[in-house]
Amino acid sequence: MADFRAYQPSFTAGELSPALWARVDLSKYGSGLQTAINVFVHPHGGVSNRAGLQFVHELKSSANAGRLIKFQFNTEQTYILEFGNNYIRVFRDGGLVLSGGIPYEVVTTYTAADVQDLVFVQEADVLYLCHVNHPVRKLGRLADNNWTLTAVTFLPLIGPPAGAPTVTRPGDTSGQPGYVATTYRYKVSSVADSGEESLPSNAGSVVNDLAIQGGRNRVTWAAVAGAVRYIVYREDNGIYGYVGGTTGLTFDDENITPDLADTPQSARNPFNAAGNYPRCVTFIEQRLAFASTINDPQAVWLSQSANYENFGVSSPAKASDAVTFRIRARQVNEIRSMIAVRGLLLLTSGSEWIVTGGSTSDAISPSAIKLDNQGYRGAAKVQPIVVGNTVLFPQRQGGVVRDFSYDYSQDSYVGKDLTILARHLFVGREIKAWDYSQAPDSVVWVVLDDGALVSLTYMKEQDVWAWTRHQSGPDNDAYFEDVTCIEEDGEDVPYFIVRRTINGQVKRYIERLHTRSFDTVADAFFVDCGLTYSGAPVTTINGLAHLEGQSVVALSDGNVVRNMTVTGGSVTLPNAGSIIHIGLPMTAAIQTLSLDLGNVQGLGTVQGRNKSVSEVTLRVERTRGIFLGSKDGERGSSHLVEYKQRSTEAWNEAIGLHTGDISITPQWDWNKSGNMWVKQFDPLPMTILAIMPDVTLGR
Repeated sequence: MADFRAYQPSFTAGELSPALWARVDLSKYGSGLQTAINVFVHPHGGVSNRAGLQFVHELKSSANAGRLIKFQFNTEQTYILEFGNNYIRVFRDGGLVLSGGIPYEVVTTYTAADVQDLVFVQEADVLYLCHVNHPVRKLGRLADNNWTLTAVTFLPLIGPPAGAPTVTRPGDTSGQPGYVATTYRYKVSSVADSGEESLPSNAGSVVNDLAIQGGRNRVTWAAVAGAVRYIVYREDNGIYGYVGGTTGLTFDDENITPDLADTPQSARNPFNAAGNYPRCVTFIEQRLAFASTINDPQAVWLSQSANYENFGVSSPAKASDAVTFRIRARQVNEIRSMIAVRGLLLLTSGSEWIVTGGSTSDAISPSAIKLDNQGYRGAAKVQPIVVGNTVLFPQRQGGVVRDFSYDYSQDSYVGKDLTILARHLFVGREIKAWDYSQAPDSVVWVVLDDGALVSLTYMKEQDVWAWTRHQSGPDNDAYFEDVTCIEEDGEDVPYFIVRRTINGQVKRYIERLHTRSFDTVADAFFVDCGLTYSGAPVTTINGLAHLEGQSVVALSDGNVVRNMTVTGGSVTLPNAGSIIHIGLPMTAAIQTLSLDLGNVQGLGTVQGRNKSVSEVTLRVERTRGIFLGSKDGERGSSHLVEYKQRSTEAWNEAIGLHTGDISITPQWDWNKSGNMWVKQFDPLPMTILAIMPDVTLGR
């Protein structure tokens, strides 16, 4: 009879670094794992094997790296954009968009190397693209197969009246006593329905003397398409000031005093030449913000309020004018990213700053700018992501991920190192790409520079941050190069670029993480680089040329079929099936930490003592196909014992999924750790909610 039963009801600490395997004093030790491969942690504590990767398409050229960028107009119209060497291709709902039967493409000047450093921000149907070596461009969507890529001119979207206004003097005072011939000069601007004002027109003039009673000048101009109003300015000592506005095409000046505090704007394009192209972009307070050029790495430019492509200014400045400022600090550290959170967060290569309007203003404006330093960690080039109201960003050095949020008690932004418990996953590595999948499980998917893929389940309010790692391919040789997440069918779906060796050739594939939501076991998708057949019962599956020569596994009507090799783009199943998922096999595994039972019945610590696990009870949810043992092993290994749900397997009735407690008797063994491996070799779902081993201590 066992001495006691251990109990691990949660896995919310994820895989812990070997440096922590002795830290039984940590609260997270009791919810941690020694190994977590191809699984993810649920915020509520359970751990599940990840769904399979569904094959979408090969990159246009597998010889060149690519980049995936999301474009989401609303919850129904979402796209994945494949940026490659001088092209963009478009994917919608997991399929490549065609035009005239061939893949639709947009020609670009971005090389395969350039696309890795593109920074973007979206507003409605427009995606603004920044690269430090290229002019700012915007990608506009007109239809699924009709996109435009144009350079941003940084001018008002509405033009001024053509030429110069005509100025006449219906109130001619030239014959009056005391007449002094005075030249009056006028400019006119147009105003769009959006409220944006154009640049001023050329100047029109007339000679008159408005100081004499009855003096009047009439200004007339040409209509401008899209204008709903016009503004008239008059010169006073070399400065043009506001004298009036009208919805018509004429304006009478009866010696109105120009308001020199309200002047027409001057055109300005800060990004007009090589060396002046910005490296990052975001939106803040209805302004489009750019930052950090080669020539001015600490500068920030904000557009006019609500006029994203207008960086014009007036003198004196108006509150709605464009804003320019620079970080003044001990070191010249380039701004690498910006994000709007309670102000404008600037992440530089050596420090973090918050920009606000200060205590006297709610908004940033030309006359209200306050910069506050928030630390000296330094950020990597990878753009930050936002989870709720918390910013996650990778540090410049050490492969560290930090969270960053406002703390009222300290009146500053604070955060913690989210990689401290899983440092082994990041030693000698840097984050290459990442994105956040909010639904359904709040997971950050992270691609490292050596091709590894890891995931972080993050829920700050529940103090959950749990890392796991992921592998794919026959020898775990898949090399992940990029990831982005887009909403599809009520979930945030990760899309990956995966580099694989197929039949001796290097291929770069776009693959998407399949949903883990399914009604029956026949709908479960747990194969990689896989496809699904649904239709009349068949034994031969074609269309598998992307897996030529590979050993594949299938789930056919809920039954597992192993040891098939793709030949000529097809495989033959031993029995016909109507719902068949087929692809590369994937093994999911967890290994518990060494048992720590605290001061159990006065025994003191059990660390380092011989112990034997006679039986293990697993609390599972919608699970089938578990293997368990005290030692690692492959299918068929004597170290692992399979839980048998049924002794026979009928093709017309697949084994169902189990929810509840199951008990497995592992191979007898004495060891000092008492930890257990739980593995899933088959393309079937596995969710572990708790592990309860019965333990006997050595005397």
